[in-house]
Amino acid sequence: MSVKRRKTKRGLTKGYYYYFCMNGKRYRGACSGCSSEQEAVEYEKKIQDTVRRLSEQKTVNALVENFKEELAGGVKIALEDAFQRYLEKPSRRQSSSQHKRTTETCWNDFCAFMRENFPNVRDLNQVTRNHAEKYIRYIKEHGRFTKLVTFSRGKKVRKACVAYRTLSSLSLRTINYYHKVMKSVFSKLREDAGLLSNPFDFEMMTNDSESRDAFTTAELKLINDNMDSFVRPIFVIGICTGLSRGDICTLRWDEIIDGHWIVRRRRKTGVHLEIPILPPLATFLREQKAALSETKYKDTEYVLPEHAKMYLENPAGLSYRFKKFLEGLGIKTTRQIPNRARVSSIKDIHSLRHTFAYLAGCYNVPLSVVQSILGHMSPEMTKHYQAHADREAKVKFLAQLPAFIGQTDGTENAITSADTSIFSPNQETSDLRSILLRQIQNMPEGKLEEAATLLKTLAAG
Repeated sequence: MSVKRRKTKRGLTKGYYYYFCMNGKRYRGACSGCSSEQEAVEYEKKIQDTVRRLSEQKTVNALVENFKEELAGGVKIALEDAFQRYLEKPSRRQSSSQHKRTTETCWNDFCAFMRENFPNVRDLNQVTRNHAEKYIRYIKEHGRFTKLVTFSRGKKVRKACVAYRTLSSLSLRTINYYHKVMKSVFSKLREDAGLLSNPFDFEMMTNDSESRDAFTTAELKLINDNMDSFVRPIFVIGICTGLSRGDICTLRWDEIIDGHWIVRRRRKTGVHLEIPILPPLATFLREQKAALSETKYKDTEYVLPEHAKMYLENPAGLSYRFKKFLEGLGIKTTRQIPNRARVSSIKDIHSLRHTFAYLAGCYNVPLSVVQSILGHMSPEMTKHYQAHADREAKVKFLAQLPAFIGQTDGTENAITSADTSIFSPNQETSDLRSILLRQIQNMPEGKLEEAATLLKTLAAG
């Protein structure tokens, strides 16, 4: 018998100790938590089994792989149950139902790939980097593993879903999205599952996505001359603020502060935005408030109630209608990309955001101001530019922007806290002030002293 209690001056110890030899080595130690000889024998068997398994490992990698549960702890999480557990984890921001469905589709595709190619891998901690690389390689060469795509038309889920088989390859942007979803799931469940590393923690592919194009000056004029009641609100708000589609459609009246500023958080990122209201937008907001007061929407919270309803129920339909308008004017909205089965969108509502940024750059508006208004600042940019532009800077530089929607009375290039209120009762005085401000801003340096002297004389009189 290799377990026994030791003799001491006071008699036998209460605890048991094990002693055995294996592969020419001696192993001895206390049987932790054992109060009887039988428990001590079982404990020794476990130690012997562990030593035997350890002696069978030929490399450090094999040792880590076969003993990762003992090293990292955690519980077994089945691949099929992992996504639901992932959703229960706290997130930086609330995900939309559409985003949840999209990410679940990606995860289900990976699970289907594993079931077919590696049926013995059923738990999260059994997935290795080799499995992850093979999956990413597969979707790059062959597209989705699950070729049957199902979806429901309309806002309500129907029993009879539309289905089709997809054989087309995926863009690198989509492949990277799948990669990102897998990496996120494993990252959030890493501690729960006792993972030593994230199998998808390797470099993504270079993105080949096409950026939206800004509208040209000719296209802006063409849109302005032909826009209908549906397009005009989107165009005016988008081109004057740089807001994205969702933020344009869900803009609320309580986010318009004193008629001078739009203050809200971006729907996508939650970043705080403060955007000065340019005169063309101020004019539109006055007209919109007056028009809504005569309709069933007089008490609505949204500036564009019909657009908000459509966006919340059918955002794709909103973009489709806007693009049909552009195509009706002869503006090309898509481009064929080499080695891609489907065309890429280059002109849509989001192009208004690009146009705002492009024109601001043309008029030398500092990047820090533009980025503060658009609501995104990359870590690289913060090394060179301040992360937040104050209100005075925004007013100063946005005043240089040109007329976006065809005003010709000279008011479009100036913005002050006094002349942008949508409730301003004295529009004529406000227009004159705007014209004077614009002339001062464009005045040569040598004339500024004469202008200042003249203004002091007039003020004193």
